[in-house]
Amino acid sequence: MSSEYDMPEGILGISLAFEGIKDSAAIMNGPTGCRSYPAWLSEHAYPCRDKECYTDVPFKYYKRFFFTQPRIPCTYMDGDDYIMGTREKLDEVFEDVMSLKPNLVGLINSPGASLIGETLTLKAEKGTIVKIESPLPSVPLGMGFQDTMIKILETLSPKEQKKRKGVNLVGMTIWDLGWEDTIDDLKGLLELCGITVNTVIGAGCTVSELQNSGKAELNVIVHRDMGKEIAKWYEKELNVPYVESKLGAPIGFDALEDWILRICEKLNVNPSKAMKKIKEKRERVANVLLSLYTVHKPTVGHTFSVGAQGSVAYPVMSFLYNYLGLLPVAISTGTDRSFDDEIEKFVKDNELDVSDDVSETPAVVMIGDGVSVASAEYRGLVKGGFDIARRSRIIVYIEERPLLGLRGTMRLLDGVMNVARRMD
Repeated sequence: MSSEYDMPEGILGISLAFEGIKDSAAIMNGPTGCRSYPAWLSEHAYPCRDKECYTDVPFKYYKRFFFTQPRIPCTYMDGDDYIMGTREKLDEVFEDVMSLKPNLVGLINSPGASLIGETLTLKAEKGTIVKIESPLPSVPLGMGFQDTMIKILETLSPKEQKKRKGVNLVGMTIWDLGWEDTIDDLKGLLELCGITVNTVIGAGCTVSELQNSGKAELNVIVHRDMGKEIAKWYEKELNVPYVESKLGAPIGFDALEDWILRICEKLNVNPSKAMKKIKEKRERVANVLLSLYTVHKPTVGHTFSVGAQGSVAYPVMSFLYNYLGLLPVAISTGTDRSFDDEIEKFVKDNELDVSDDVSETPAVVMIGDGVSVASAEYRGLVKGGFDIARRSRIIVYIEERPLLGLRGTMRLLDGVMNVARRMD
């Protein structure tokens, strides 16, 4: 089966937009199947929220609508609901959620509920509510996330401010593997340049931070496919400019340096301290590579495949090819088309023969989500794999595991080089 049909879609992005806000809560109007994975993901990707909206005592949620899970309760549409509607259930679950005192509630119609004409009408509305009446399921994850985040911002109405300081990170979600560690890494590099990160739009932010997000002097895009439309909204509505790296998300030395330099150029600040730190890691890696060459164990020529969103697949592909001399044989971005032009140009310029189906293309190492990597290893399709996306095989995270940034780059090198090294 093509991996394209197994990539996350818009309905998950809609849920992530609400669930990535610390003091927000989402309600799904639909059958349990539409909320089971988003609820599980939210609970495991972002467990450390305000205690009013989250608890580690499961028996508190062993009741109607929640099914023991603290996130995204649903109306479990079935039987007579398809004829009589879910109005009474929706009112009841809304009251349950409001008792947890969230500062924002998202009401999401499942695709099936929307298809039969269900509306998100409540008997008594209170608090700040954002309704998604007609979700588009078969669209990229980023489209669902961005459309919903813009609707949230329109509801919260952040104001344009004259006195501005710091930046917002745009285009990160709790879908990102190690998202909190990635934020720490990127913040640390920007702080070396004297740049303060005010908030991360949609990943660990609060309603109050979103309402005050117009005070940033610049929005910094991390993932184009998850943030550019949001950044455009800020520029149009609040006159906040944005910047992005043309090399994709900041993973790999070149893409990371380009990301830092573009931000510093836009803000007219000195990037030298961050560049020095990156250079130190470059030298460390160079010494390791040199030691491999001296014992005739280079990584050059081994094959790899990448299954990830475009903003990650492109810099990973170019980094492993240009820096380590590994050969890409398959690149899949699912329904995300944000970096198709860049990927196509790279493949053509380097005269590469690259498949678009990582699930059926043999390679030495596969980089992707944990479930797909495990499947490829089990079938003997690849010799080893490295998780860079959600649905990871690894449940317990003790050590920091950023996807992006300087430590994310070093972690990628460790994982890929060790698989390639075993082949020798």
